[in-house]
Amino acid sequence: MRKSILLFVLLTLFGIPYLLAQGGFRITGQILSAEDNLPVIGVSVVEKGTTNGVITDIDGNYSITVSKSPATLQFSYVGMKTVEKLFTAATRYNVIMQPNTEMVDEVVVVAYGVRKKGTIAGSVSTVKAEKMENVPAAGFDQALQGQTPGLSVISNSGEPSKAAVFQIRGTNSINSGTSPLFILDGVPIASSDFNTISPGDIESISVLKDASSTSIYGARAANGVVVITTKRGLSIDKAKVTLRAQYGFSQLASDGKWTMMNTPERIQFEKEIGLDTGQDYDLLSRTNVNWLKEIFNDRAPLQNYEISVNRATDRLNYYVSGGFYDQDGIAQNSSFRRYNMRANAEVKASNWLKIGTSTMSAYEEVQQAEEGEMAIYTPIAGSRFMLPYWSPYNADGSIASENNGTWTGTGQNPIEWMANNPVSYKKYKVLSTVFADITPIQNLTVRIQFGADYSHATTFMQSFPSYVINNEQGTAGRNSSDVLKLSETATANYRWALNDDHSFNFMLGQEAMDYQSSGFQVVTKGQSSDFLTNISSGTRASSWDDTTSAYSYLSFFLRGEYNYKDLYYGEMALRTDASSRFGKDHRWGMFWSLGFMWNIKNESFLKDTEWLTSAQIALSTGTSGNSEIPYYDHLALVAGGPKYNDEASIYPKQSGNEELSWEQTWSNNIGLRLGFFNRVNLDIDFYHKKTTDMLMSVPESYAITGEGYRWDNIGAMVNRGVEVSVNSDIIRTKDFTWNLNANVSYNKNKLVELYNGVQEYVNSTTGLKFVVGHPVHEFFLNRYAGVNPANGDALWYTKDGELTTEFNESDKVMTGKTFDSPWAGGFGTTFAWKGLSLSAQFSWMADRWVMNNDRFFEESNGLYSAYNQSRRLLYDRWKKPGDITDIPRYGVTAQLDDRFLENSSFLRLKNLTLAYALPQPLLKKTNFFTSARVYLQGQNLLTFTGFTGLDPEMSSNIYRAQYPASRQFTLGIEVSF
Repeated sequence: MRKSILLFVLLTLFGIPYLLAQGGFRITGQILSAEDNLPVIGVSVVEKGTTNGVITDIDGNYSITVSKSPATLQFSYVGMKTVEKLFTAATRYNVIMQPNTEMVDEVVVVAYGVRKKGTIAGSVSTVKAEKMENVPAAGFDQALQGQTPGLSVISNSGEPSKAAVFQIRGTNSINSGTSPLFILDGVPIASSDFNTISPGDIESISVLKDASSTSIYGARAANGVVVITTKRGLSIDKAKVTLRAQYGFSQLASDGKWTMMNTPERIQFEKEIGLDTGQDYDLLSRTNVNWLKEIFNDRAPLQNYEISVNRATDRLNYYVSGGFYDQDGIAQNSSFRRYNMRANAEVKASNWLKIGTSTMSAYEEVQQAEEGEMAIYTPIAGSRFMLPYWSPYNADGSIASENNGTWTGTGQNPIEWMANNPVSYKKYKVLSTVFADITPIQNLTVRIQFGADYSHATTFMQSFPSYVINNEQGTAGRNSSDVLKLSETATANYRWALNDDHSFNFMLGQEAMDYQSSGFQVVTKGQSSDFLTNISSGTRASSWDDTTSAYSYLSFFLRGEYNYKDLYYGEMALRTDASSRFGKDHRWGMFWSLGFMWNIKNESFLKDTEWLTSAQIALSTGTSGNSEIPYYDHLALVAGGPKYNDEASIYPKQSGNEELSWEQTWSNNIGLRLGFFNRVNLDIDFYHKKTTDMLMSVPESYAITGEGYRWDNIGAMVNRGVEVSVNSDIIRTKDFTWNLNANVSYNKNKLVELYNGVQEYVNSTTGLKFVVGHPVHEFFLNRYAGVNPANGDALWYTKDGELTTEFNESDKVMTGKTFDSPWAGGFGTTFAWKGLSLSAQFSWMADRWVMNNDRFFEESNGLYSAYNQSRRLLYDRWKKPGDITDIPRYGVTAQLDDRFLENSSFLRLKNLTLAYALPQPLLKKTNFFTSARVYLQGQNLLTFTGFTGLDPEMSSNIYRAQYPASRQFTLGIEVSF
């Protein structure tokens, strides 16, 4: 906790000069924490009524010469109760500082600045460094799951390099972006860059959820904002070096969900359905392969090493780090490796100027296993299709190959296919910001910041000619892309106080961003040697492509804050944005917010109520915008490519829409924040959001451009919800602490308007239908009624609810089930006794429905019987009159109806950590180490779900050959000196 709030202490103390009075007397001593009896670093020791002050060193010691007698010293530290003591002569005075849970974690990073949590009218949640820095994952995103109410973090894939999908307070758009705006040290970043950031470099993550906290960002803030702040120097007196190392392994998190037939079951099934002609079952029965274990590794290694150095003085603050992360995926031919460096520095050049930088660089090497395609050569889908008596390896351990005839299965051996068709990715990332804080007059701070975000990514694809499937013709492909984002921000912040009752803070700002990307791809064929499968060795180019894109934003904004006696707080913000994605007459959008907070605890009638330690009511309302559409879709364009008589030609590419403009979301929030007995904190938020002028690809005649759609501003959508979080120290003594935390959120989504009076629109390829009055992602399917026990026929309901044996598209209905989870949350506990701690964190989602496309293939009942099928077809299908089952007689093939619509609700033990920190007296004897900690950690240890697939987490409405989540075990050590 101290590390996370020390930055605030240092920043406030930079304005306190070290003054030693010419007279007076000296007072010395040491300051310890009542919680753990350890020294408290960075405590402010100030002679009351003067600017004479010092801060405690790394051992908690202080020494100050006061200017008069008697003199009152004030000892203060964020998160601790302030102590005052009157002195009349030189002495030594030791202080035991008590925790003040009202102040814990009160320093919050918000838009364009830092605020005290108790002074914010908006809805902001913060996740601190300790929740992320030791998590065994390439990116910080997985560590956020279940930590914050209203924030949905869903794993997009178990592949190590893939980022999770974020959503804040539901879905706000049909076709436009639904992801939050991500800000890293003041610069917008994309979620695809998460894995370039070492979690150990992150100080805190603030989740801004309502209009009062987000509208100052205007553009792209309709879906909320996630503000990521990296670490700064905290160590006083001398540089602090920290080494962190982790080693572990990963395995499949939910291997108990495997339902495919083994060899005895497959042989019996083939005999029952008449596929046994010509089969030598004596020979085939000798092989029984579990393809799940062949494709997925149950000991995939993981290692992570980091070093950081930080220091803070009255003039210089720096944090420098470097790291190496290496993880093999649980699926064969998938891996992620990263080298990263960071340098954050701030220099107080003079009393009126501070300059600084935040710079990071990363290099990544990635291999990704094919996923999402139901093809026998891809490993994840192939693991289901391959028959158990087809072995991927020969008796001597070599790969069973089609080249020498040792592969006896149908199609390709997926393990051999992967080895002969590798794809590798590389990424180079540099993100740097430089800033200057200028204080020309008292209370006025002008900040100018420039940022550059550059990425270079390459892909290298090969197919070896020696592989018989490739017909002695090799293939090589290269893809290269460059992305440069430049940003500039200028703000002027002025604060002043009127008497002791009124304080004001005003900020004016301007911001601009320019995005440029370019790339090309070339694929050649005809390579004749495995050793020469590069571009230039091909005999012909089979495909080529180049892309160039750009967009820009220009913004102006202002914010005002008012505080009356720490009792009433008011906020207002106004921002105007221009986006190049819209036509010149509709480019500008205006966004605003108002916020009010009443600190009821500071009222006279509650001030002396000891059991109520805090009480606040917050209200906010305002708007924010969304422009996440393709960069040039407002323009009418032509394109090249088609040929006529072997001559290049052009054609109308898109019709465009110069009337296109901003999608807007109006958000309202009511928050209640309570603290009880200095132990329990309870936060409750109610919100209502309405999105209007939604950006949607609306159908139009194919005769216009051949596209069949164009972008337009249409309709409206509403999200309503409630969020509750509670944090409590059940027991808090000198040696033992027991903490409990929990959060839950509920969101109700409804589409209230479409376009041109249309009340419904079928999204035909997804099983969804947009219907006014229903959730936007509600499934539209035929209802399966089971099996007729008399003859084994499949039954369905008509749209009127009558039974039928005919599957008709016209009988589809709205199911009332959506793949947006309305319920989500998390809970956890921590036990700490002296240096030993045990913590557990759970996450969960409820009432989230997914179409299990894998089951459609493995319970096809005749469509795909040549490949392996679920053992349910052997044991549970209808076989004789009177059988009660949900699988019809063999030959009645499956249909994509709600039989395969599954509840993917889950409860997951996200993290379990057992740690031991060596005691300070022992470390002091070394005269070298300042801290040492060792820990054991498990990630995704337990998953409780009724979903039949390998992983209940997915970002799509369709579960289709998805790379499943992994369970991880790691041993870690962290030392500082």
